Amino acid sequence: MTRSHPPHPTRKAELAVTVVSVPAPARLSEKEQIFRDGLTEHLLFALPVAMLEVSRMPPRALDSLRMNAAVAIGGRGDVLQFPSKKHTAEAGQQLGLGLAYLALMTPGGITKFGVHACAAPHDDCPADASSSNQTESTP
Repeated sequence: MTRSHPPHPTRKAELAVTVVSVPAPARLSEKEQIFRDGLTEHLLFALPVAMLEVSRMPPRALDSLRMNAAVAIGGRGDVLQFPSKKHTAEAGQQLGLGLAYLALMTPGGITKFGVHACAAPHDDCPADASSSNQTESTP
């Protein structure tokens, strides 16, 4: 089965990776805020690296990247909230790669888990201080 993907960002021009933190859309409990803060810190570091890695992948590798990320997050995503010795690093890496794929392939990037990530300048980018789009989208 062949899937078509949007053009690779790096094939058009130089990739401009933007990853910024955004405030939560609603008040969180103390426990939720601690988890969100930790995940946000992880993604602020991991997403730019993952976006560069994904942007350099050949288009034929993107389907397996999406599938591997979905399987790891769906099957082991709970270890991000409740760390274990076996699968936490893999789930964190796959979350970063999956979000990087979405940030690169979605016009306007993504805003989730306390961060906004995009690969090109766009209207209402949370990285732009004058933007009114400064909060995370709700699920």
